[in-house]
Amino acid sequence: MKKIFFALIFLYAFNSAAFCQSNNVVAVDIVAKLKSFYTGRIVEKAYLHFDRHRYMAGDTIYFKAYVTFGEQHELSGQSRILYIDLISPVDSVIRSIKLQLKGGIAWGDFALPGALPTGNYRIRAYTGLMRDQGLTNFFQQTIPISSVAGDKAISPQSFQATNPPELQFFPEGGNLVAGLNSKVAFKAINSNGSGLDVKGVVVDNTGQTVAAFNSRRLGMGYFNLQPEVGKTYKANLVFANGIKSSIDLPKADTKGIALALDNSDPDVIKIRVSSNKAYFDENQNKEVSLVINSGVAVSSGRIRLSSQLFSTNLKKSQFRTGIVQFTLFSPEGDPLCERLVFVNRPDLLKLSINTGKTAFKPRERVAVNITCKNKDDSLTAGHFSVAVINENEVHIDENKENSILSWLLLSSDLKGYIEQPGYYFAHTDTVTNANLDVLMLTQGYRRFVWKQVLNDKYPTVIPTPENSLKISGLVTSSTGKPMVKEKVALVSLNGGPILNQLTDTAGRFNFTGLDFADSARFILRAGNERNRNNLKIRFDKDKPAPVTNTGFWPDQQVNADSVTVASQGKVLSYNAKALSAKSKTLAYNENDAYKTESLAGAGHADQVLHNKDLGDGILLEKLAVLLNGVEFSGDFSSAYVVRNLHGTLMKLSNTALLIVVDGVKGVGLGSLNSLQTTDVETVELLKSENASMYGADGSGGVLLITTKNAKDPTISSSTGVLQIRPTGFYKAREFYSPSYDNASLANKQGDLRPTIYWKPEIITDKDGKAEFEYYNADAAGTYRIVIEGIDDKGYLGRQVYRYKVE
Repeated sequence: MKKIFFALIFLYAFNSAAFCQSNNVVAVDIVAKLKSFYTGRIVEKAYLHFDRHRYMAGDTIYFKAYVTFGEQHELSGQSRILYIDLISPVDSVIRSIKLQLKGGIAWGDFALPGALPTGNYRIRAYTGLMRDQGLTNFFQQTIPISSVAGDKAISPQSFQATNPPELQFFPEGGNLVAGLNSKVAFKAINSNGSGLDVKGVVVDNTGQTVAAFNSRRLGMGYFNLQPEVGKTYKANLVFANGIKSSIDLPKADTKGIALALDNSDPDVIKIRVSSNKAYFDENQNKEVSLVINSGVAVSSGRIRLSSQLFSTNLKKSQFRTGIVQFTLFSPEGDPLCERLVFVNRPDLLKLSINTGKTAFKPRERVAVNITCKNKDDSLTAGHFSVAVINENEVHIDENKENSILSWLLLSSDLKGYIEQPGYYFAHTDTVTNANLDVLMLTQGYRRFVWKQVLNDKYPTVIPTPENSLKISGLVTSSTGKPMVKEKVALVSLNGGPILNQLTDTAGRFNFTGLDFADSARFILRAGNERNRNNLKIRFDKDKPAPVTNTGFWPDQQVNADSVTVASQGKVLSYNAKALSAKSKTLAYNENDAYKTESLAGAGHADQVLHNKDLGDGILLEKLAVLLNGVEFSGDFSSAYVVRNLHGTLMKLSNTALLIVVDGVKGVGLGSLNSLQTTDVETVELLKSENASMYGADGSGGVLLITTKNAKDPTISSSTGVLQIRPTGFYKAREFYSPSYDNASLANKQGDLRPTIYWKPEIITDKDGKAEFEYYNADAAGTYRIVIEGIDDKGYLGRQVYRYKVE
């Protein structure tokens, strides 16, 4: 495990003798507490690279997962399980899969049902360690999905377009101090959380104007203010939407110290610590401590208050690209001021892409060669993923685009929603850097809370990474008493040894060290032939992490008036205005809001039977009459989806209907004979695309029964013997990339792929080389290649390349 470097100060990095190493007890204690906080803690981050950023219902979402360890972003060898959830616009988990991480990488996909309604969906990714450390550490990205039918957009109920705009002020370092000139950053947002331009003036309590300001970008900006003792201030605002408002500024401290940083120089960070007269008179010649934390290294030094102003320069060469945190502590060790800066260093991987020429024909073969160099211009090996799209068909706004750079270096280390994260990496000019510095002034840090660290109040139990799958549960008597030291056998129906163990003092069993695919089936047996019928065995099903209601993430909304994408071999257009921030809050209509255990959620079935539709009697007998397009076998052991072809019923598939009762898959059709219609809440029939959420098992359709007394979906139980199908590792599907020869080029069938090419794993060799090839689609336009990834030392790289198809 890598250790974070701790020292009292990098002396060579400073241009001031006043800021130096000493036996400062406060500084030493702070560094020691930080060391204690970090030691043994595993900080993992996950990032997903998608083949594109918006989809149609019925499409497949492809993604590559990168899981890194620590602030150096090295691929993690800790966790070996990654959870991926597809979340609906109303914050319910539609589908979850597990990916097997090998060296911190994995890839997978989600096949979207064809009847999925339009809306802003989310995909999140997390390891068990990330889940144990809090939901804020999850990777999350909003995925706009449009219905083929062009239905209304589903929106979170919490979204209210009528809320007035808001504005917050952020004095640099944390507080305004009377008599000290300070930078005051601000951020204005509209009702859906996106930035809103604003202008205004600052007036004191006498009505005199002391400052004027305009937002620089996305509602953010700053102005300088030197508050006076005894005066208060307010800002008179005019928002871009015409709304006017007045907001009080934070009150200035009558006695205090301020920390200011100038990050505009590419080589150094200029540090200024100033105190007003009241604070200086009280603390003259005392020492304050400045702690600098980049995650990779923590350093500190003392500043003797021999004058009211102290300044020095810190060389950036000691840092890697990313966020650095500066915290000023009082002589007693209390945090006084804090400031973040983003350090840009020339340490990103240099990826070059060569296609041999810049113009191609439709369906022409494209051979791509990649070369990867590190910061020292040495050829290096790494793991990468590549996606190719036609920008004329799938519009890209690079400012709004999430990337491996924007997530791992920026968004994952800041609190709250980062609007248009791609902007800060798509441009490298001084204006962008200045706007990035304003972002640092307005976003809070989330790595830890100083109060917890200094008081040793953080959790002492360190979570253990998940290295394998497990199957656990409980064995009880028929009366519910936990059975101690009762034998439990785990039998794989796919072959392999029988595993045995005894229950613990709480009656629980836990088979660990397992590795099986998502399609694997097992049998759990409790006890022996003599007592098995008197035992109950329960299996703990996976339970997704709680879903937090984050509302709209405006960056990812479809905001063009009309967007055309290719899907399923034909060109489809949809009206993107339905997803705009001006849309009204919508939910499923009254007929769709029913109790269901369907992975697709309510309202996505081909036929729904409610309790009132079933009448009284045995459920199976009623279904034989009421279900449309379903034929039952003579002995009622199976059922098939059929269609009427010239008076003859023809099976649509040789696979029987998958029966799901209260979320439990694989229930035998005959068991429905034991269910009375009075016990049933709803029956749903899913065919074709609507059943695609259930994968290969649902290829013949799905029959879902939700009872009135549906059990906890995370628990499955039976007497003595229980057949289970736990969630195993998902096997990713291979992206289809056609290969055209002369004969196929003559084929008139259209090739309108929205994603031209996707390859989740490309490894550059020791010479930094890799290559791949594919064929263009039919549509002309600007084709865009995106490659991103990580080398074995944790350095990140991303490159965008374009060529023409004419």
